[in-house]
Amino acid sequence: MFELKAKPLSKEAFKFYGEYQNLLDVGEFGPAGADAGFYPDLLQLNFGKTTLPSICVCKVKKPEEMVIRFAEYHSYTCEGLIPLDGDVIIYVGRPARGFRKPNGGDLEAFILPKGTFVKFKPGVLHGTQYPIDQEYVSLICMLPERTYANDCEFIRLEDDDAAKVIL
Repeated sequence: MFELKAKPLSKEAFKFYGEYQNLLDVGEFGPAGADAGFYPDLLQLNFGKTTLPSICVCKVKKPEEMVIRFAEYHSYTCEGLIPLDGDVIIYVGRPARGFRKPNGGDLEAFILPKGTFVKFKPGVLHGTQYPIDQEYVSLICMLPERTYANDCEFIRLEDDDAAKVIL
């Protein structure tokens, strides 16, 4: 089993996998000194031309151990994710190359603060989220409708290929 240290998000460390924006701190996008405002188009997700965007809700429970035993990816679409009521750990990895099955050593883990929206690029490995200091956290997931049925590849990580996330 691999050990995977969760690290804070930074633009430089996450740039290969996608982008992120703290939606609770958008002051840099508004007029100076404004107390309220409208902040459009902070991130764009390419959902392709044949489907409509869909809002999904994920509710995740903090496990005794944060062990990654699967990953998934979408070949043709981005995925957007935002934790609503607590910080979580996410994991990501570069797309599999050739016929080699990815393993826990191919992944990176990041701390995703609540209110921060993250965009995964097409092909990026990812999976469930792990609450850090709460038993449950609710998240919004944005995908084209029915992506789970028509553009979702699952990869099971056996014991030797799994990764244990640590803070």
